[in-house]
Amino acid sequence: MLTRRRFLQAVGSAALAGAAGLGYGGLLERSWVDVEHRTVSLPGLAEGLSGFRIAQISDIHLSRFTSEEHLMAAVTRINALQPDLVVLTGDYVGNEARFATGLIEPLRMLEPPAYAVYGNHDLWTDRQAVGAALAETPVTLLVNGNAEAAPGLTVAGLDDAWSGHPRPQLALAGTPFDYTNLLLCHEPDYIDAIRREELPVALQLSGHSHGGQVRLPTKRPDGNGVGTRAPLLPHMATRYPIGHYRVENYQLYTNRGLGVWPLPFRFNCRPEITLLTLRPA
Repeated sequence: MLTRRRFLQAVGSAALAGAAGLGYGGLLERSWVDVEHRTVSLPGLAEGLSGFRIAQISDIHLSRFTSEEHLMAAVTRINALQPDLVVLTGDYVGNEARFATGLIEPLRMLEPPAYAVYGNHDLWTDRQAVGAALAETPVTLLVNGNAEAAPGLTVAGLDDAWSGHPRPQLALAGTPFDYTNLLLCHEPDYIDAIRREELPVALQLSGHSHGGQVRLPTKRPDGNGVGTRAPLLPHMATRYPIGHYRVENYQLYTNRGLGVWPLPFRFNCRPEITLLTLRPA
């Protein structure tokens, strides 16, 4: 028989568990940055690039939820990893472009060369303001353009695929035929457009999804061995929301993001710095 005392005990236990979960997701996990080490084997990669290391961050979302100090701490960790290259795959602010000035001091501290692309939030707020902040740093912003990252390796960057004007053929124009091409694109699902056009991209690096930000356990892992699922995912991040994918002859890595938006909460989906090590296939 459920007495009033037992009922109140049950309600109290549920409330405590809920408060503990909110405290963990709202305070601990969203600040508990994971360094995800991955090795990616790429066909045609020059032997001289074996062991080349790329650090990726995405979805910083500087706002009242994510501070300049949070980004500074991430930059310090990236420098300690000593990658050969850093890439930033968009969404530097939440819903106010004024926070973009918080990019300047942390990103000035980056030691390796770095390249960046826009995300949808950067265009939804103020593309020029975000671009002006990035211009005050050593980071090179790529908008449908490319640059040589190392002999044998090109990094190309698209305008935002959701709200901008991505032109992948222009982004890849002039790349040497024997180079390996990396593509930065904020939205991971755009890999399907790259595949349909049969463009010479070995690896696409994306963000946008935040991994779902909240992930629930599943009975069976997915094809990539991920044993969780995200109840909600944004447009253009529903097919490839987290981790490493092979899409026919293409490869894609989707970073879980560094910040949070629209709610200051993560559960079972820690913020991420990715360290990718390239190897010839």
